Amino acid sequence: MNKSIQTHSPMTSPKRSAGAALVVALVLLLLITLLGLSGLRTGQMEERMSANALDRALAFQAAEAALRTAEDTIPAARLAGTVPNDLAAADYTDNACTVSACADGICARPDSECTDRWTDSTFDGWIDGPTAGSGALAIASQYFIEAVSRNTPCESKIIVQDLSGTCTTFRVTARNAPQAGRSQVILQTTFVWPN
Repeated sequence: MNKSIQTHSPMTSPKRSAGAALVVALVLLLLITLLGLSGLRTGQMEERMSANALDRALAFQAAEAALRTAEDTIPAARLAGTVPNDLAAADYTDNACTVSACADGICARPDSECTDRWTDSTFDGWIDGPTAGSGALAIASQYFIEAVSRNTPCESKIIVQDLSGTCTTFRVTARNAPQAGRSQVILQTTFVWPN
């Protein structure tokens, strides 16, 4: 009687195949988990970016609304004679910029040595403007107007009215009201009105 002996090679052993399949499955599961976490992180980052873009857009709209509100007040203030006169350097105490010369949101021209009012944290001449957005997204705005020069030469060739003489030049500065954690937008424009 001839008995045959069967031998298994180590590469084709059923026990070793089952172990290899488990390792491959675990590696694939790890890769899928890492891809899922990466996608989740990307989604969170995109959500933050879109929230910041919305906040910036609302801040810009609030500042622009304040800018338009301020420009609308200039003609009435000019006609009412409430625009302050040009100040000379002598009007400022030792160039310490202690003269604010602001009334109802319209300020006299600052001395050239003074800090710009919109960068001065102690300046309190901001006037409240309209609010952009609603609810938790609402952003208030502020503005002030500077009479840069009361003697700007100006000329107009409007069909209805020809004007030649001097005008008052205003610099309008508007911003969304500062809020912690919110975007800050400051806008400026130059506005010229006849004397």
